[in-house]
Amino acid sequence: MPVLQQNRPVVSTEPRLVVQNLLPPGQHRFELVVVDEHGRASAPDVWVVTVPAPGPR
Repeated sequence: MPVLQQNRPVVSTEPRLVVQNLLPPGQHRFELVVVDEHGRASAPDVWVVTVPAPGPR
């Protein structure tokens, strides 16, 4: 299972990607670029994901 790391791409040939989240709390920006079998890349699709701070125990 890939671990998300800042400024490090994750490459997969599978249509679904499951990752382990070790990102710190806060907002994180992700881009998805799909490359076809001819090497043509799509325009990036961008998401901003908020990782919440842990709650009280």
